[in-house]
Amino acid sequence: METINFQMLASLANAARRCDIDLNGVMQELKLEIDMSGDPRRRMSLSCFNSLFNAVNVRKPSHHFPLVFGDSFNFDGLPELATFVTSASTPQEAMRVLDWSPKLLHPNLYFKTLNLGQELALEVSVSDPAGVHTDLPGFVEASLSAVLKFIRLLSPHEQLIKRVEFKHTASASLEEYQALLKTKVLFEQGHNRLVVDSSALDRPLPGGIPSAHHKAQAVILDRLLPDVEEQTLDCQIRRLLKSRLSLLGSPLEHIAEALDIHPRTLQRRLKTEGKSYADLLSSVRHELACEMLKGSVMDIETIAANLGYSDRRSFTSAFVKWQGLSPREFRNQQT
Repeated sequence: METINFQMLASLANAARRCDIDLNGVMQELKLEIDMSGDPRRRMSLSCFNSLFNAVNVRKPSHHFPLVFGDSFNFDGLPELATFVTSASTPQEAMRVLDWSPKLLHPNLYFKTLNLGQELALEVSVSDPAGVHTDLPGFVEASLSAVLKFIRLLSPHEQLIKRVEFKHTASASLEEYQALLKTKVLFEQGHNRLVVDSSALDRPLPGGIPSAHHKAQAVILDRLLPDVEEQTLDCQIRRLLKSRLSLLGSPLEHIAEALDIHPRTLQRRLKTEGKSYADLLSSVRHELACEMLKGSVMDIETIAANLGYSDRRSFTSAFVKWQGLSPREFRNQQT
């Protein structure tokens, strides 16, 4: 028998009210019980979500339910999470919550960021080890809608989102999607993702409270994610470089300053992890180069500049060492 925890129930009840749906009738039909343990980490199965969306759809909701459900996600149900998000100094700081999505949102939900130069794509994927569900449009729509709400919670007065892309066809009118998501929406695309202006992620947020942000993170890791280890310095540097391309051509001292670490301490800690900054930088450039060549139409010169190279020739030389072929040859193979 499937159960719904209180946080999920609050979100569902809010969405049902907005869509004029009898949630109690849906729960009785699907034999859903309320989870009384109070554990926010307990989640409904993918099959249950699929059945839920189907049961609601039969009742002809007044609005597209998956999008309203995502927009109704109850951040206040996890006060530590709400504090972590709202006390961040930049959107990039708060985005770390997406790394924890399998634990905080749903164990089958994963987010991946792809840097496409002036744009950053946040791609969502749903993993089903049982192999029952290959595509869950409703679950994907609800997840991206919740992320949109999260981003607007960070910066309510700025339009950070450029567009949303879905792999599936529309289940409601395009006008309704755009009205609910408040941005451009595309269907039958190669990915399920939302695209933002990458430069916007480092803009200062007026409500930033660093002390509260760090304390909230400590509570989340201790109480909600006790089995998740803190990021290694390797991971922190990779994340920083991918989110701030301007640092790719900067000396190590600028990286250390951005991480609030003394340069010698940074080098020493990397050595302890068996890494070097030069190797890290090369690895990140390689990964970003492949993403940009596959996921954008930027010319080679622009990609080279975005990755911190002084000219196209230097970039091409490095890329040949990585891949064994030139950037242009690599791009041609992707078509």
